Amino acid sequence: MPELPEVETIRRQLAEAVDGARWETLTARPSSLFRTPARAVAERLKGAKLDMVERRGKTLLFCFEGGWVLLAHLGMSGQILLTPPAEPQPHHRHLTVHLNDGRQLVFRDPRRFGFLKLVRREAVNDVKELANVGADPLDPALTWDKFASDFKARESKVKPLLMSQRLFAGIGNVYADEILYHARVRPARLAIELSPVELKELYHAIRQVLSTAIGYGGTSFDEAFVDLYGRPGLYGGCLKVYGRGGEPCMRCNTPLKAVQIGGRSSVFCSHCQK
Repeated sequence: MPELPEVETIRRQLAEAVDGARWETLTARPSSLFRTPARAVAERLKGAKLDMVERRGKTLLFCFEGGWVLLAHLGMSGQILLTPPAEPQPHHRHLTVHLNDGRQLVFRDPRRFGFLKLVRREAVNDVKELANVGADPLDPALTWDKFASDFKARESKVKPLLMSQRLFAGIGNVYADEILYHARVRPARLAIELSPVELKELYHAIRQVLSTAIGYGGTSFDEAFVDLYGRPGLYGGCLKVYGRGGEPCMRCNTPLKAVQIGGRSSVFCSHCQK
């Protein structure tokens, strides 16, 4: 599933490429992806001008003049692609937006675990899909003091806490493993056991790993995730532990361990991570 770096990569590209564009016409194919009827989305956004694209956790918010906001979640296999008008269109597309300059914005999702939902701007904070979205790990408002107090108070294992969307929105299995390796903390440690120094390392690791991954355009596995222009993310070549159980640690050469924590596979170094 695309995590914060992948969704933020798309958001930044959209902001650069289509902010201010007018959605002249929309072709919507009714499917389970639409939590607002496809026909209503096409009718209400026809001719609308895009003001900006925001992100809440793993959800993109397309904000339009006139107060409409289209929520878009990529799910497991969703993609948002910007294509020239003459380019053959991909399969599994649910929404095709014809922009005023002739380009097309395509929303596709072969497995249909994502969603599209149209809401009014004033109601965004009340929609159930965003009601329990926690702090953005890259938001300057998430200060060290706030992070430490929120995290230290939890009597839970560290990795599930990192992945709790109610606490920190956008971190999934891939980046949780990488963050913990970077911070030298084992995934099964209890948050209340972490020392102030370890908490500080974890706080900085979150920001460093996520920011670096965004710089590489995120991570792609079997090209399920691609950016706005169909290119895979390149951070996969930087992964230190995720998916590498049994392979040697890149720091100390100790074989990496793979365990199950909270029903999810976790990989760590028993020597480097304490």
